[in-house]
Amino acid sequence: MRKLSCLCFAVAALSSGSASAIATYKNWDGSQYVYPFGCSNTTTYGQVITVPHSKHTLEKFTFWWANYSSGSMVVRAEVYQWDGTKATGSAVFESDPRTISFKNPDFHKVTFPATVAVTPGAQYVLFASIDKDYEQCTDSYLLKWGLVADETYPDGTFVYQNNGGDESQWTSSAWSTYGGDLAFRVPLGP
Repeated sequence: MRKLSCLCFAVAALSSGSASAIATYKNWDGSQYVYPFGCSNTTTYGQVITVPHSKHTLEKFTFWWANYSSGSMVVRAEVYQWDGTKATGSAVFESDPRTISFKNPDFHKVTFPATVAVTPGAQYVLFASIDKDYEQCTDSYLLKWGLVADETYPDGTFVYQNNGGDESQWTSSAWSTYGGDLAFRVPLGP
């Protein structure tokens, strides 16, 4: 009996060490949120993550968004390395521009496909911003993002910038924190 319990412990440790995703969305109640993201000032929301030591590829990332007002905006998803207070270097990934204009108040799962090589143990910020397409925001459109308690994901946090459309601040100014994690999912590959 003793050998069996030791074997079960070893299998459980192996399974948890080889997780294929970083995620908080299963801890989200479907209603907690942070806002306002969008026109005209708080134009950049993101999540800092720490890549597990056994992973080398970020495959995509997903956030949950809902209307806070009506209108539309053009967003781009970005991945940058994180230096502890701000994005650093140049983009590791940038998505194509995507127009967002939800027709109802429900939360929507928004996924950005990305196959990105990442450094095991390093921190990255995964974010969406309207900065590069700031002028295309209509009717002061705002979104809510799903939010969970900060201790849900201890290896990162929710960060944002009130930069009014100035993407140069991503790497030149410290980002603000709120004390939570976004509801997110990031599949990772070997």
